[in-house]
Amino acid sequence: MPYCPKCGQEVTPDDLFCPKCGAQLKVTQPPIERRYRGEKAEKEEKAEKQEKEEKEEKHEEPADRSGPLIGGLILIWLGITFYLAQMNYIGWNVWWAYFIIGIGVILLLQAAIKYLTSPYKSSATGSLIGGLIMIAIGLVGVSGVRDWWPFIFIAIGIAVILTGLSALKRSPKPR
Repeated sequence: MPYCPKCGQEVTPDDLFCPKCGAQLKVTQPPIERRYRGEKAEKEEKAEKQEKEEKEEKHEEPADRSGPLIGGLILIWLGITFYLAQMNYIGWNVWWAYFIIGIGVILLLQAAIKYLTSPYKSSATGSLIGGLIMIAIGLVGVSGVRDWWPFIFIAIGIAVILTGLSALKRSPKPR
């Protein structure tokens, strides 16, 4: 039979406190270090679960990972168009138009990638519209019509603003 370390009273192995002096015989909680680790892990699990639920509620779209591909293609196209202009295959006065057309094609490629890989097909809309606009501007530059092409930017800007305003009216207001 064990004895109480404080008063020497005989105690049973199941006793948590000494029946004579009331001294604590067994530690009822895990050591602070283990308890802290357990609480910390539990808090982290709760935070991860809550974050996952919030993402599901918001229907967040997975991160777009096409940035390095698109950036690399733009740099390659820039090099190609510089080379073509230096070799006099295209004139420096229309170099920019060919570059813009290439960027439009690259944006269309990005739209296709987003459309095929994202569960939210609407995520491709911005790249699609941007690509078509860039191609149109480039074609105007290549065609030689230079007097009115800045008005394309103005018209597109107005369309973007009007589209954005109409989308704001349709979306529900936050509470």
